Amino acid sequence: MKARFGTATLAIVTVFGVLLFASRQTATQPASCFVTTFNGSVQGVDAGASCVFLGIPFAAPPVGTLRWKPPQPAAPWAPAILNATVASPPCPLVNPPGSTGTVGSENCLKLNIWTPKPAPAKPVPVIVWIHTGAFQAASANLADSNPRNLVERTGAIVVAAHYRLGPFGFMGHAALTAEDPAYRSSGNYGFLDQRAALAWVRDHIQAFGGDPHRVTIAGQSAGGHSVSFHLVSPGSAGYFHRAIVQSGYASWRVPTLADAESLGRDFAARVGCTDPAHVLDCMRAKSQRDVLLAFGNGQQEFVERGRVAWGPVVDGLDIPDQPRILYEHGRFNHVPVILGATRDEGWIYADRSFPAGLTAPQYEAAVEHEFGAADAPAILAMYPAADFATPKHALSQLTGDVEAACEARRVARLISRTRTPVYLYSFEREADVVVPDQVIHGLDRNFVFGNNFGPPSNYVLNADDLSLFGSIADFFTRFAASGDPNGRRRGDDEGEDDDDDASVRWPRFKHSSGRGRGAQKHMVLEVPLRVDKRLREKPCDFWEPFFLGSIVGSVPASQR
Repeated sequence: MKARFGTATLAIVTVFGVLLFASRQTATQPASCFVTTFNGSVQGVDAGASCVFLGIPFAAPPVGTLRWKPPQPAAPWAPAILNATVASPPCPLVNPPGSTGTVGSENCLKLNIWTPKPAPAKPVPVIVWIHTGAFQAASANLADSNPRNLVERTGAIVVAAHYRLGPFGFMGHAALTAEDPAYRSSGNYGFLDQRAALAWVRDHIQAFGGDPHRVTIAGQSAGGHSVSFHLVSPGSAGYFHRAIVQSGYASWRVPTLADAESLGRDFAARVGCTDPAHVLDCMRAKSQRDVLLAFGNGQQEFVERGRVAWGPVVDGLDIPDQPRILYEHGRFNHVPVILGATRDEGWIYADRSFPAGLTAPQYEAAVEHEFGAADAPAILAMYPAADFATPKHALSQLTGDVEAACEARRVARLISRTRTPVYLYSFEREADVVVPDQVIHGLDRNFVFGNNFGPPSNYVLNADDLSLFGSIADFFTRFAASGDPNGRRRGDDEGEDDDDDASVRWPRFKHSSGRGRGAQKHMVLEVPLRVDKRLREKPCDFWEPFFLGSIVGSVPASQR
């Protein structure tokens, strides 16, 4: 299907660096964007070659007594018709210091659906996109990942859901863990919201023309980590059939339930809920602002400045063990996987920590603080400042390898070892107007969805950029349809398909020390596309024995 790039009106609102879009409501909508589900009928927006359905409830509002509880089913709205023509507010965002703590709404468990128009004659593959934002910000309404162009090019369906963020989504507390004998856990409410959205897709997506048996979960950064958590979660089995993991692998040392409960005790004390007999009633009575501003918050950095790192926890139930250990033992949902990283993942973390640059002694001190005195000399020998343009570039490369590229390789190797199909990539397309000479963390989102960049660069994708978007869109939707980015397999690991007109075929990653066909190969997403092998081999071999916490977490990686 040929790409169509429309001129839909977007109302852009900048909130904590997040671009939100909203579609303009019209008085009447054509019947072609009218769908009837088990919960009632839905009226969407006619976007020309696609339909957009905004703000469909997939779970009950998690407010009042449902705050800090697993998501509950959404109430049907029939016989009323749901007006799905205006984007719903995001979940409450964890904001930088000095903010009012009022952005977003707790009544937020809603999703957006983009479908081709006219409606598919046969059920089409579905991609469920899990949004970015470090588990504390962003939403399903992000302009850079608006899937309209992808849907109109490929004919696939894309779903994106809000999920609870920050303390609303990932609060642990011993009283919460003990509250429900049927659910002895706490701290993973946002993760459970994502699963509830997947359950809604399973039950309702056929009404929109989607195939509930060909559901791909995909996401970047926190979204990628989320996909990785679903891969290792027994409770998520069966809700999806393929997975795309972009710049997030959940294979660092993840905080535990005990860690989350300890943070919850600190939270309760900060908001004045100190009576054990009434601690939950007290916490649930606090305003959204009180909850969000209980702790100082900031951005992920290599050198932390007091940020509380909210996110999923290893609770022994939904996430039964450290994800890396589960991957090592083959205890994950064995579905085909695409995963990879951008070339310069670490730049944003190094730049946030040292915007004015850093000296060689500062670089050495930062490495010793993060990794400890025992390991720092070997790490500095692997990444000597003299080998890079500046010490900041050295820190960027180190951070990107540890946090992204080498974990992508690690997880690909562990998945491949079970003979589960896995496809590795490195995204290397530069956009100098956005960030000169750096392919930073998150740059790939606009290229996956074919969207121009908003402020401050306002970069418009050129012909080569759009060509790369087309290649990625085709790879991802062929993968969603068949489990192979090259199309339907014909008994061949390389995915031969007579109907596939791709000029470069994406080889299946094979964990092998030999030089055989496909061994250690990956796709380089650049113009032109090319296949390479042995991604960051020397540094990644160096990091292989380490098992660290996230190096952009709230405590030094060596201390977790």
